[in-house]
Amino acid sequence: MRVTPLRGLVSQSAANERHRRQVAFDRYAGVNASRARSERSGSTWTRGTRAHAEAVCASISVSSRRDVSARRCVREKSRSRTITLASSGDVTGVNVEPPRGSANPIDIFMAGLRDRLEIDPNFFFKLVAEISIDFLITLTVNIMVRGNPTLWSFSATLMVMCQLLTAFINDTLIVYFLAPTALSAKKEPEIANVFAKGDYSLSQRAMCYFKKGRFYAIMGAISCVISMFLASSLAGNAGGFTLEVFYRALACGALHMGISSNTRYQLVNGIERVVYDHMSTKLARSTSVTVRMGNNFLGARLWMMVAAFTGLS
Repeated sequence: MRVTPLRGLVSQSAANERHRRQVAFDRYAGVNASRARSERSGSTWTRGTRAHAEAVCASISVSSRRDVSARRCVREKSRSRTITLASSGDVTGVNVEPPRGSANPIDIFMAGLRDRLEIDPNFFFKLVAEISIDFLITLTVNIMVRGNPTLWSFSATLMVMCQLLTAFINDTLIVYFLAPTALSAKKEPEIANVFAKGDYSLSQRAMCYFKKGRFYAIMGAISCVISMFLASSLAGNAGGFTLEVFYRALACGALHMGISSNTRYQLVNGIERVVYDHMSTKLARSTSVTVRMGNNFLGARLWMMVAAFTGLS
């Protein structure tokens, strides 16, 4: 009777122990399953997030590389354009053309000067010789008429300076626009002077004389009017520059530059073409100076005749 209850207690305690073990096992298994699910989901999220981040970084890197490449391309183009512009002419700058559409008269004049020197290396010598000869003749005549320059009045000095400036401008215009250019020698769009080298017809050479005459007549008329106005003003007689004097100055300047100067300097260019082609450079330059000096003396005499004819003197 006593054994049975003891056995029942033992059996019940063993059953309780098995139940407790089972509960512990189930709890342990549930925690592990939950952890496994969490790890699986976490790893999935991590892989997705990492893939997304890598894609974003890759796109940013690509766009950055594109921006850098674009900026580098712009810099290379700018650098190549600068190098091209800098190397478009030779070291001396003789073949460098002026900027198109440039409105600066000095740039235009210097470009034309380089263009004329390219076809005629003696052009600068001719220009300086012409200006120097005219300067010396004008100064000598004024000294002979006015006496010692140290005794000149201020207005007389200004008048002489005005004459020298006018002579400088006229001489530059005459020599500059009668000289052949590299463009006219290569493409022959327009003849530079009547005796210019090239396969020009007789009618082209005749038209050159009249076109240059018209151009110099306009320049001479303007120059003479300005000179007369300045001379009257510096002499204290600005009121003496009347409308009649204005028209007489226009006529005198147009006739002198358009006919006298145009004809004489066309002939000078023809003579210089012959001497520079058949003489040494030194002998040709000496002949050029002699011819131009005689031309200036003749021009001074013809100026007095034209001034008397138009009633300006």
